[in-house]
Amino acid sequence: MVGLIVALSACGSSAPASGARAADVVITHLPSPLWTVTEGAYEDAASNPPDGHAVTQNLTWLLHLVLTSNESVPLAIEGVEVLFTRDGKPVWTESYARTYLLRLEWIKGAFDMTPEYYITRVLHGKEETGSPDVPAHGAMSWVRIPFARPWFARADRVEFRLRFKDPRGQLSTATHAIPIRDYRQKTTFRLPFSGIWAVNVGNDLSTGHRRSGLNGLTSVGWDFVKLGPSGMPFHTDGRTPEDFYTYAEPVLAAADGTVVDMRNDIGAYGVGKAPEADVLRKDGDLFSGNLVTIDHGNDEYTLTCHMLAGSVVVKRGDRVTAGQLLGKVGNSGFAGVPHIHFNLITGPKWLEARGLPSLFSNFERIRTGAPPQKIALGDPITGWMIRDAP
Repeated sequence: MVGLIVALSACGSSAPASGARAADVVITHLPSPLWTVTEGAYEDAASNPPDGHAVTQNLTWLLHLVLTSNESVPLAIEGVEVLFTRDGKPVWTESYARTYLLRLEWIKGAFDMTPEYYITRVLHGKEETGSPDVPAHGAMSWVRIPFARPWFARADRVEFRLRFKDPRGQLSTATHAIPIRDYRQKTTFRLPFSGIWAVNVGNDLSTGHRRSGLNGLTSVGWDFVKLGPSGMPFHTDGRTPEDFYTYAEPVLAAADGTVVDMRNDIGAYGVGKAPEADVLRKDGDLFSGNLVTIDHGNDEYTLTCHMLAGSVVVKRGDRVTAGQLLGKVGNSGFAGVPHIHFNLITGPKWLEARGLPSLFSNFERIRTGAPPQKIALGDPITGWMIRDAP
Protein backbone atom coordinates (compact mmCIF):
# COMPACT_ATOMS: atom_id res chain seq x y z
CA MET A 1 0.00 0.00 0.00
CA VAL A 2 1.29 3.48 -0.80
CA GLY A 3 1.95 5.77 2.19
CA LEU A 4 -1.07 6.79 4.20
CA ILE A 5 -1.41 10.08 6.01
CA VAL A 6 -4.43 11.73 7.58
CA ALA A 7 -5.17 15.42 7.11
CA LEU A 8 -7.12 17.53 9.58
CA SER A 9 -9.10 20.53 8.38
CA ALA A 10 -10.10 23.37 10.66
CA CYS A 11 -13.43 24.31 12.11
CA GLY A 12 -13.59 26.42 15.24
CA SER A 13 -16.49 27.36 17.49
CA SER A 14 -17.27 28.55 20.99
CA ALA A 15 -19.72 26.70 23.19
CA PRO A 16 -20.76 27.21 26.82
CA ALA A 17 -20.36 24.58 29.53
CA SER A 18 -22.32 24.20 32.72
CA GLY A 19 -21.76 27.23 34.96
CA ALA A 20 -19.77 29.14 32.35
CA ARG A 21 -20.53 31.39 29.41
CA ALA A 22 -19.04 31.14 25.93
CA ALA A 23 -15.83 33.17 25.68
CA ASP A 24 -15.45 35.61 22.80
CA VAL A 25 -12.28 33.85 21.65
CA VAL A 26 -11.55 32.71 18.09
CA ILE A 27 -9.37 29.61 17.88
CA THR A 28 -7.53 28.60 14.71
CA HIS A 29 -4.75 26.11 14.04
CA LEU A 30 -1.90 25.61 11.60
CA PRO A 31 -0.75 23.81 9.68
CA SER A 32 -3.58 21.48 8.81
CA PRO A 33 -2.21 18.62 10.93
CA LEU A 34 -1.08 15.50 9.11
CA TRP A 35 -0.75 12.04 10.56
CA THR A 36 2.46 10.30 9.53
CA VAL A 37 4.32 7.19 10.67
CA THR A 38 7.63 7.31 12.50
CA GLU A 39 8.97 3.89 11.60
CA GLY A 40 8.45 1.20 9.01
CA ALA A 41 5.58 0.74 6.60
CA TYR A 42 2.09 1.82 7.47
CA GLU A 43 -0.55 -0.90 7.37
CA ASP A 44 -4.25 -0.33 7.59
CA ALA A 45 -5.78 -0.93 11.00
CA ALA A 46 -8.06 -3.60 9.54
CA SER A 47 -5.03 -5.78 8.79
CA ASN A 48 -4.30 -5.98 12.54
CA PRO A 49 -0.49 -6.27 12.30
CA PRO A 50 0.90 -8.15 15.33
CA ASP A 51 3.72 -5.64 15.84
CA GLY A 52 1.48 -2.63 15.29
CA HIS A 53 1.81 -1.07 18.71
CA ALA A 54 5.49 -1.65 19.34
CA VAL A 55 7.24 -1.14 16.03
CA THR A 56 5.54 0.13 12.90
CA GLN A 57 2.29 1.87 13.75
CA ASN A 58 3.20 4.93 15.79
CA LEU A 59 1.18 7.67 14.09
CA THR A 60 2.12 11.25 14.96
CA TRP A 61 1.10 14.81 14.26
CA LEU A 62 1.94 18.27 15.50
CA LEU A 63 0.07 21.56 15.38
CA HIS A 64 -0.02 25.11 16.67
CA LEU A 65 -3.16 26.74 18.12
CA VAL A 66 -3.72 30.50 17.86
CA LEU A 67 -6.17 32.03 20.36
CA THR A 68 -7.44 35.53 19.48
CA SER A 69 -9.57 37.22 22.14
CA ASN A 70 -12.18 39.94 21.65
CA GLU A 71 -12.73 40.14 25.41
CA SER A 72 -12.05 43.41 27.27
CA VAL A 73 -10.18 41.59 30.06
CA PRO A 74 -7.39 38.98 29.99
CA LEU A 75 -8.35 35.32 30.27
CA ALA A 76 -6.33 32.70 32.13
CA ILE A 77 -6.62 29.16 30.74
CA GLU A 78 -7.50 27.02 33.76
CA GLY A 79 -7.57 23.70 31.93
CA VAL A 80 -7.99 21.95 28.60
CA GLU A 81 -9.71 18.70 27.68
CA VAL A 82 -8.92 17.03 24.38
CA LEU A 83 -11.49 14.53 23.07
CA PHE A 84 -10.63 12.11 20.25
CA THR A 85 -13.53 10.32 18.53
CA ARG A 86 -14.08 7.89 15.67
CA ASP A 87 -17.47 7.54 13.99
CA GLY A 88 -18.87 9.75 16.76
CA LYS A 89 -17.67 7.44 19.52
CA PRO A 90 -14.99 8.37 22.08
CA VAL A 91 -11.58 6.82 21.48
CA TRP A 92 -9.64 8.51 24.27
CA THR A 93 -9.45 11.80 26.15
CA GLU A 94 -6.63 13.84 27.62
CA SER A 95 -6.91 16.49 30.36
CA TYR A 96 -4.37 19.26 30.94
CA ALA A 97 -4.46 21.21 34.20
CA ARG A 98 -3.04 24.73 34.36
CA THR A 99 0.01 23.49 36.25
CA TYR A 100 0.80 21.26 33.25
CA LEU A 101 -0.07 23.91 30.65
CA LEU A 102 2.47 26.26 32.24
CA ARG A 103 5.22 23.80 31.27
CA LEU A 104 4.27 23.78 27.57
CA GLU A 105 5.31 26.12 24.75
CA TRP A 106 3.42 29.42 24.49
CA ILE A 107 4.40 32.53 22.53
CA LYS A 108 2.92 36.01 22.49
CA GLY A 109 1.01 36.99 19.38
CA ALA A 110 -0.18 34.87 16.47
CA PHE A 111 2.16 32.11 15.30
CA ASP A 112 2.58 31.88 11.54
CA MET A 113 4.46 29.77 8.98
CA THR A 114 5.06 32.45 6.34
CA PRO A 115 8.54 33.55 5.20
CA GLU A 116 8.05 36.99 6.78
CA TYR A 117 7.26 35.49 10.19
CA TYR A 118 10.27 33.16 9.92
CA ILE A 119 12.57 36.04 8.93
CA THR A 120 11.45 38.51 11.61
CA ARG A 121 10.65 36.24 14.56
CA VAL A 122 12.79 33.13 14.08
CA LEU A 123 15.84 33.69 11.87
CA HIS A 124 16.59 37.36 12.65
CA GLY A 125 14.49 37.76 15.78
CA LYS A 126 13.07 35.83 18.68
CA GLU A 127 9.63 34.50 19.52
CA GLU A 128 8.54 36.14 22.77
CA THR A 129 7.76 33.53 25.42
CA GLY A 130 4.20 33.57 26.70
CA SER A 131 1.95 31.66 29.08
CA PRO A 132 -1.55 30.14 28.99
CA ASP A 133 -3.09 33.60 29.40
CA VAL A 134 -4.85 35.29 26.50
CA PRO A 135 -4.55 39.10 26.60
CA ALA A 136 -7.55 41.41 26.21
CA HIS A 137 -8.12 42.17 22.51
CA GLY A 138 -4.98 40.21 21.68
CA ALA A 139 -3.56 36.84 20.68
CA MET A 140 -1.59 34.07 22.33
CA SER A 141 -0.31 30.92 20.58
CA TRP A 142 0.02 27.45 22.06
CA VAL A 143 2.72 26.04 19.82
CA ARG A 144 4.31 22.73 18.91
CA ILE A 145 1.63 20.45 20.34
CA PRO A 146 2.64 16.83 19.62
CA PHE A 147 0.44 13.77 19.56
CA ALA A 148 1.44 10.16 18.99
CA ARG A 149 -0.96 7.24 18.83
CA PRO A 150 -0.74 3.67 17.46
CA TRP A 151 -2.92 2.54 14.57
CA PHE A 152 -5.71 1.15 16.76
CA ALA A 153 -6.36 4.59 18.30
CA ARG A 154 -6.79 6.48 15.04
CA ALA A 155 -9.50 9.11 15.42
CA ASP A 156 -11.53 10.91 12.77
CA ARG A 157 -12.17 14.01 14.92
CA VAL A 158 -10.42 15.85 17.72
CA GLU A 159 -11.89 18.60 19.87
CA PHE A 160 -10.11 21.01 22.22
CA ARG A 161 -12.26 22.25 25.11
CA LEU A 162 -10.72 25.21 26.95
CA ARG A 163 -11.81 26.65 30.32
CA PHE A 164 -10.99 30.30 31.07
CA LYS A 165 -11.12 32.50 34.18
CA ASP A 166 -11.03 36.31 34.08
CA PRO A 167 -9.59 38.61 36.81
CA ARG A 168 -13.03 38.76 38.50
CA GLY A 169 -13.21 34.98 38.74
CA GLN A 170 -15.88 34.61 36.08
CA LEU A 171 -15.66 31.40 34.04
CA SER A 172 -16.01 30.95 30.29
CA THR A 173 -15.28 28.27 27.70
CA ALA A 174 -14.36 27.83 24.06
CA THR A 175 -14.00 24.78 21.84
CA HIS A 176 -12.13 24.02 18.64
CA ALA A 177 -13.07 20.91 16.66
CA ILE A 178 -10.94 19.40 13.88
CA PRO A 179 -12.33 16.70 11.56
CA ILE A 180 -9.86 14.14 10.17
CA ARG A 181 -9.75 12.73 6.64
CA ASP A 182 -7.50 10.19 4.90
CA TYR A 183 -4.96 11.11 2.22
CA ARG A 184 -3.09 8.42 0.32
CA GLN A 185 0.30 9.26 -1.14
CA LYS A 186 0.10 8.50 -4.86
CA THR A 187 3.76 8.70 -5.93
CA THR A 188 6.34 6.02 -5.19
CA PHE A 189 9.70 7.50 -4.15
CA ARG A 190 13.20 6.08 -4.12
CA LEU A 191 15.95 7.75 -2.07
CA PRO A 192 17.42 10.82 -3.84
CA PHE A 193 21.00 9.50 -3.66
CA SER A 194 23.11 6.34 -4.03
CA GLY A 195 25.18 4.65 -1.35
CA ILE A 196 24.94 4.93 2.44
CA TRP A 197 23.80 8.29 3.81
CA ALA A 198 22.63 9.52 7.22
CA VAL A 199 19.35 11.23 8.02
CA ASN A 200 20.79 14.40 9.51
CA VAL A 201 17.31 15.85 10.16
CA GLY A 202 14.13 13.90 9.61
CA ASN A 203 10.56 15.02 10.19
CA ASP A 204 9.93 13.36 13.54
CA LEU A 205 8.19 15.59 16.06
CA SER A 206 11.33 17.00 17.73
CA THR A 207 12.86 18.48 14.57
CA GLY A 208 12.56 21.88 12.93
CA HIS A 209 10.97 20.20 9.92
CA ARG A 210 7.87 19.80 12.07
CA ARG A 211 8.25 22.34 14.87
CA SER A 212 9.00 25.53 12.94
CA GLY A 213 7.81 25.05 9.40
CA LEU A 214 8.43 27.34 6.46
CA ASN A 215 5.87 26.50 3.80
CA GLY A 216 7.10 23.69 1.55
CA LEU A 217 10.80 23.93 2.44
CA THR A 218 10.89 22.71 6.01
CA SER A 219 7.47 21.18 6.69
CA VAL A 220 7.77 17.39 6.87
CA GLY A 221 10.99 17.08 4.86
CA TRP A 222 14.39 15.45 5.28
CA ASP A 223 18.04 16.53 5.28
CA PHE A 224 20.47 13.81 4.13
CA VAL A 225 24.27 13.81 4.52
CA LYS A 226 26.92 11.36 3.37
CA LEU A 227 29.32 9.93 5.93
CA GLY A 228 32.95 8.99 5.37
CA PRO A 229 34.66 5.65 6.13
CA SER A 230 35.12 6.63 9.80
CA GLY A 231 31.47 7.62 10.16
CA MET A 232 32.25 11.35 10.28
CA PRO A 233 30.50 13.80 7.91
CA PHE A 234 33.71 15.69 6.99
CA HIS A 235 37.32 14.91 6.09
CA THR A 236 39.07 17.13 8.68
CA ASP A 237 37.24 19.75 10.76
CA GLY A 238 34.21 20.77 8.67
CA ARG A 239 35.13 24.45 8.47
CA THR A 240 34.45 24.67 4.74
CA PRO A 241 31.66 23.18 2.60
CA GLU A 242 34.26 21.34 0.50
CA ASP A 243 35.45 19.47 3.60
CA PHE A 244 32.14 17.54 3.79
CA TYR A 245 31.80 14.14 2.13
CA THR A 246 28.37 15.27 0.91
CA TYR A 247 29.79 18.15 -1.12
CA ALA A 248 29.50 17.67 -4.93
CA GLU A 249 27.83 14.25 -4.55
CA PRO A 250 25.16 13.39 -7.19
CA VAL A 251 21.54 14.33 -6.42
CA LEU A 252 18.99 11.99 -8.03
CA ALA A 253 15.31 12.27 -8.97
CA ALA A 254 13.16 10.38 -6.48
CA ALA A 255 10.44 9.55 -9.04
CA ASP A 256 9.40 10.09 -12.66
CA GLY A 257 7.95 13.48 -13.53
CA THR A 258 8.29 16.84 -15.24
CA VAL A 259 10.56 19.65 -14.04
CA VAL A 260 8.41 22.71 -13.29
CA ASP A 261 10.87 24.92 -11.39
CA MET A 262 14.63 25.14 -10.97
CA ARG A 263 17.43 27.47 -9.84
CA ASN A 264 21.09 27.12 -10.74
CA ASP A 265 22.56 30.53 -9.87
CA ILE A 266 22.53 30.83 -6.07
CA GLY A 267 25.83 30.89 -4.22
CA ALA A 268 26.67 29.54 -0.77
CA TYR A 269 26.50 31.56 2.45
CA GLY A 270 29.07 29.42 4.22
CA VAL A 271 28.73 26.93 7.03
CA GLY A 272 26.28 28.16 9.66
CA LYS A 273 25.62 31.56 8.06
CA ALA A 274 22.24 33.06 7.15
CA PRO A 275 21.33 35.67 4.50
CA GLU A 276 20.27 39.10 5.73
CA ALA A 277 16.55 39.78 6.13
CA ASP A 278 16.28 42.28 3.27
CA VAL A 279 18.12 39.91 0.94
CA LEU A 280 15.70 37.08 1.79
CA ARG A 281 12.68 39.32 1.21
CA LYS A 282 13.90 40.10 -2.32
CA ASP A 283 14.57 36.48 -3.26
CA GLY A 284 12.87 33.82 -1.13
CA ASP A 285 14.69 31.04 -2.97
CA LEU A 286 17.78 32.01 -0.98
CA PHE A 287 16.28 29.85 1.77
CA SER A 288 16.35 26.81 -0.51
CA GLY A 289 19.32 27.59 -2.70
CA ASN A 290 19.59 25.91 -6.09
CA LEU A 291 16.60 23.64 -6.51
CA VAL A 292 14.65 21.31 -8.76
CA THR A 293 10.88 20.96 -8.37
CA ILE A 294 9.26 18.02 -10.16
CA ASP A 295 5.57 17.54 -10.95
CA HIS A 296 4.69 13.87 -10.41
CA GLY A 297 1.01 14.27 -11.27
CA ASN A 298 -1.99 14.02 -8.94
CA ASP A 299 -1.08 17.40 -7.39
CA GLU A 300 2.11 15.95 -5.90
CA TYR A 301 5.43 17.74 -6.38
CA THR A 302 8.89 17.22 -4.91
CA LEU A 303 11.40 19.88 -3.91
CA THR A 304 15.08 18.86 -3.91
CA CYS A 305 17.46 21.68 -3.03
CA HIS A 306 20.73 23.19 -1.69
CA MET A 307 22.58 22.13 -4.84
CA LEU A 308 25.89 23.49 -6.12
CA ALA A 309 25.61 26.56 -8.38
CA GLY A 310 26.04 25.57 -12.02
CA SER A 311 25.60 21.86 -11.33
CA VAL A 312 21.88 21.49 -12.11
CA VAL A 313 21.60 19.57 -15.39
CA VAL A 314 17.82 19.73 -15.98
CA LYS A 315 15.57 22.60 -17.02
CA ARG A 316 11.88 23.46 -16.84
CA GLY A 317 9.83 21.19 -19.06
CA ASP A 318 12.28 18.27 -18.96
CA ARG A 319 10.88 14.79 -18.34
CA VAL A 320 12.96 12.92 -15.77
CA THR A 321 12.93 9.35 -14.52
CA ALA A 322 13.56 7.97 -11.03
CA GLY A 323 17.29 7.81 -10.35
CA GLN A 324 18.20 10.38 -13.03
CA LEU A 325 20.89 12.94 -12.16
CA LEU A 326 19.51 16.37 -11.22
CA GLY A 327 22.68 18.10 -10.02
CA LYS A 328 25.32 17.98 -7.29
CA VAL A 329 25.13 18.74 -3.58
CA GLY A 330 26.34 22.20 -2.66
CA ASN A 331 25.80 24.61 0.19
CA SER A 332 23.63 27.11 -1.63
CA GLY A 333 21.11 29.29 0.11
CA PHE A 334 20.59 28.97 3.85
CA ALA A 335 21.92 25.41 4.07
CA GLY A 336 24.02 25.41 7.23
CA VAL A 337 26.18 22.49 6.08
CA PRO A 338 26.12 20.67 2.72
CA HIS A 339 23.13 18.33 2.51
CA ILE A 340 20.25 17.24 0.31
CA HIS A 341 16.90 18.64 1.41
CA PHE A 342 13.92 16.68 0.05
CA ASN A 343 10.20 17.40 0.44
CA LEU A 344 6.86 16.36 -0.99
CA ILE A 345 4.87 19.57 -1.52
CA THR A 346 1.46 20.63 -2.81
CA GLY A 347 2.43 22.94 -5.69
CA PRO A 348 5.14 24.01 -8.15
CA LYS A 349 6.38 27.01 -6.11
CA TRP A 350 7.60 25.92 -2.70
CA LEU A 351 7.08 29.34 -1.09
CA GLU A 352 3.39 29.12 -2.00
CA ALA A 353 2.98 25.37 -1.35
CA ARG A 354 2.64 23.29 1.79
CA GLY A 355 4.75 20.35 2.82
CA LEU A 356 3.21 16.87 2.85
CA PRO A 357 4.48 13.82 4.71
CA SER A 358 5.67 11.06 2.41
CA LEU A 359 7.32 7.66 2.58
CA PHE A 360 10.22 6.12 0.65
CA SER A 361 10.02 2.66 -0.89
CA ASN A 362 12.47 -0.23 -0.92
CA PHE A 363 15.33 0.97 1.27
CA GLU A 364 17.46 -0.44 4.09
CA ARG A 365 18.34 0.90 7.50
CA ILE A 366 21.98 0.11 8.34
CA ARG A 367 22.35 -1.03 11.95
CA THR A 368 25.39 -1.66 14.16
CA GLY A 369 25.68 -5.29 15.21
CA ALA A 370 22.62 -6.41 13.24
CA PRO A 371 21.73 -7.13 9.61
CA PRO A 372 20.28 -4.27 7.56
CA GLN A 373 16.58 -3.73 8.25
CA LYS A 374 14.67 -3.96 4.97
CA ILE A 375 11.84 -1.43 4.73
CA ALA A 376 9.37 -1.75 1.87
CA LEU A 377 7.76 1.59 2.69
CA GLY A 378 8.73 3.92 5.49
CA ASP A 379 9.80 7.22 6.97
CA PRO A 380 13.57 7.46 7.66
CA ILE A 381 14.05 8.89 11.16
CA THR A 382 16.68 11.36 12.37
CA GLY A 383 19.92 9.50 13.03
CA TRP A 384 19.26 6.53 10.76
CA MET A 385 21.85 5.40 8.22
CA ILE A 386 20.08 4.27 5.06
CA ARG A 387 20.64 3.10 1.49
CA ASP A 388 18.62 1.79 -1.41
CA ALA A 389 17.79 -1.90 -1.00
CA PRO A 390 19.57 -4.22 -3.46
